[in-house]
Amino acid sequence: MDPVLTEPNAKIEAILHHFKVEIAGIRAGRANPALIEGVSVDVYGSRMKLNEVGNISAPQPSLLTVTVWDASILDKVIKAIQEANLGLNPSNEGTLIRLPIPPLTAERREEFIKLLHQKKEETHVSIRQIRHDFRNTWKKESDEGKFGEDEFFRRERILQELVDKKVAEIEEAAKLKEEELTQI
Repeated sequence: MDPVLTEPNAKIEAILHHFKVEIAGIRAGRANPALIEGVSVDVYGSRMKLNEVGNISAPQPSLLTVTVWDASILDKVIKAIQEANLGLNPSNEGTLIRLPIPPLTAERREEFIKLLHQKKEETHVSIRQIRHDFRNTWKKESDEGKFGEDEFFRRERILQELVDKKVAEIEEAAKLKEEELTQI
């Protein structure tokens, strides 16, 4: 990779990673620990993520379980899951919380698909902003005489190629997630 693209690539990769993590949390009909990993729980005087206070697993395609490490916070964990508004109804079994995953209604699927498209568009906007920022920086440097116009156009071209490649990755990830959401 061209050294000029090191910084833009790192920033775009971070945005791409964030997008993939966010869409993993969008619920399809199957149990996926990513669905609840980021749920915030008020414990020990601070906010912690659910995966920091217990083990999350998917023993069956339609069931998630959370094994809380400290039984004294079980009620707080259940409350946090309910307040996350994920459409899950936790049941308490000692230090184990069972979360049956109900099948998605057509209405709910459409909501999730809209959410997916919204996240995809936000990611596109972020990447375009990075491209815009680097292009402006390079244009300013070129105008100051740090390098010539040909170098500016070369940088602009290879940045656009990088952006096109990453946008294709976003489109592919979104397409796979949408297919997952539409499967019954």
